[in-house]
Amino acid sequence: MLELIYINELLTLNGVQYSVSNLEATSDLNVLLCIYNDVHLSFVVFAANETMINGVVQTSAQMIIDTLTTV
Repeated sequence: MLELIYINELLTLNGVQYSVSNLEATSDLNVLLCIYNDVHLSFVVFAANETMINGVVQTSAQMIIDTLTTV
């Protein structure tokens, strides 16, 4: 399971902080994200039921989107 922290519009993945520039549901279960920081620009896919954000298992693509777009 992938464990992420999302606080103050910063996503922490594997101990590295990123900003999210774009996200799009590619299915009911997957979300494609563009994440970046001063060093990296990456595209990643987060899968429902395999992604935990702030200690909560994300059970759908919409839940992932809602979690990452809530200020």
